[in-house]
Amino acid sequence: MTTSIREASEKDISTISRTLAEWLEWNVPRESSIKRAIENNELLVADRKGAVIGFVHYVMHEDIIDGGLNAFITCLYVAPEFRNQRIGTLLLGRAIKDAVGKGAIGIETSTASPDARRFYERHNFKQFMGKSAMGEVFLELDMGESHLRNVYRV
Repeated sequence: MTTSIREASEKDISTISRTLAEWLEWNVPRESSIKRAIENNELLVADRKGAVIGFVHYVMHEDIIDGGLNAFITCLYVAPEFRNQRIGTLLLGRAIKDAVGKGAIGIETSTASPDARRFYERHNFKQFMGKSAMGEVFLELDMGESHLRNVYRV
């Protein structure tokens, strides 16, 4: 079965909002935030036969420590029945490629999930800050050019 990665569109807002509510177990409307992410071209979806089966959101921002644009991956989600099928890898790869194409010199994320941490570490992210009180770790992608070219085709 073919999965395509594409930029999210307004028709995806309700699905993404509903998925976030179920995944994070909260019922707080997120439609306006999702719409802004779409307008900023910072939200990608995994699409299979017209159905959203996953998504990744990243935010481009100026980082005065790195001295340039960085991307921060705020969330990466794949529906449980589609996990372990490389969907997360496809989403992450496209987000990295897009962010680098927009000028990112660094890509970071954070997670409190041991499974998510292992996922990111398999994709050449390394911990750069210790655990917070919530168990959250901060990870940064090794931006070596050969790695980016070979793995993400940047």
